[in-house]
Amino acid sequence: MNKAKGMGSLRLRGDIWYVDYHHQGRRFRERVGTSKTLAVQALNKRLTEIAEGKFFPERNKPSITFREMANLYWEHYAKTKKGARTTWPYVKKLSEVFGDKRLDQISILDITAYLNGLKANLSPAAVNRYHAFLSSIFYRAIDWEKFSGHNPASKVKKLQEDNKRLRYLSQEEMAALLKAAHPRLYPALVCAMMTGMRKSELLSLDWKNVDVERGFIYILKSKSGKKREIPVSSKLRQVLLSLGPKESGSVFELPEIMMRRYFDRALKEAGIRDFRWHDLRHTFASHFVMRTKDIPALQSILGHATAQMTQRYAHLANSHLAVNMEIFDAGMAAVKPQVHLEPSQIRPNVEKDLLNISLKVLNIN
Repeated sequence: MNKAKGMGSLRLRGDIWYVDYHHQGRRFRERVGTSKTLAVQALNKRLTEIAEGKFFPERNKPSITFREMANLYWEHYAKTKKGARTTWPYVKKLSEVFGDKRLDQISILDITAYLNGLKANLSPAAVNRYHAFLSSIFYRAIDWEKFSGHNPASKVKKLQEDNKRLRYLSQEEMAALLKAAHPRLYPALVCAMMTGMRKSELLSLDWKNVDVERGFIYILKSKSGKKREIPVSSKLRQVLLSLGPKESGSVFELPEIMMRRYFDRALKEAGIRDFRWHDLRHTFASHFVMRTKDIPALQSILGHATAQMTQRYAHLANSHLAVNMEIFDAGMAAVKPQVHLEPSQIRPNVEKDLLNISLKVLNIN
């Protein structure tokens, strides 16, 4: 028998078959395995239990709390993934919030209320990150047969993100921020301004990937998955020399929580608002383009996977054309514009010429 009976369905996710069915207004999903025949049999069994009043969902659900599942998620999934350093704070925070609540006790409303609470202090993109990790934890729980219900996070809509945001610091703001920076933050701040490196790349930068003599920083693991080389400018070279160099070890020796704390303090002291650490990447890119006009070089330095990602800065390449035109203007000494007549003097002559033209057209002498 390979066809299920009643109100239920089979779903294939990758190579794994799942059964979906409803009971008393609630939806249930169970992982079966790679056999479709066994999936049909499992679904028919559940539907029969429901029809005969012998279905007790609590008996089919492992008693596991969110905290327990979050620990499993970290140890057996997220910890081994790229970007694990930035993932842990999200998993830790979610574990603190939902803690000892069983997975089947966490509702769509619980998740919606939590994410709405985050909107007061976090950007839509940051809120969506928490949403994504919540959803991922529930999906892993289903895959690992730790939860047989439906993923409640999948029913909550993501927030609209402003992907066109391009906030960057002026020269004056950069100077103010550097002046206000804590000595431990200052080197990382300069490096971000002079290279456009991501926060995760700065935090994980090791001395063995910095060649001060040749003047290059080597990024071996990036968001795009590609290795890249970043030239070290003279100013950045001086900052790096003040820190070392060493054979190996963290370049900035700055935990993320301390970086965030020092950065927030510096922004407040410098009077800079509406600015995030990632905007330092925009700051570098914007000033680089305005001074070099070299979009392909910028793409290489930033490590963008496509040219389209770098084109958002293209309009800045033309922003200094007016300045250049004024420089050109100043050099054209031979051209000396002169105004001989005031507008009030020009108007009578215009009216007289128009009168003469009209008389000629009418052949009036």
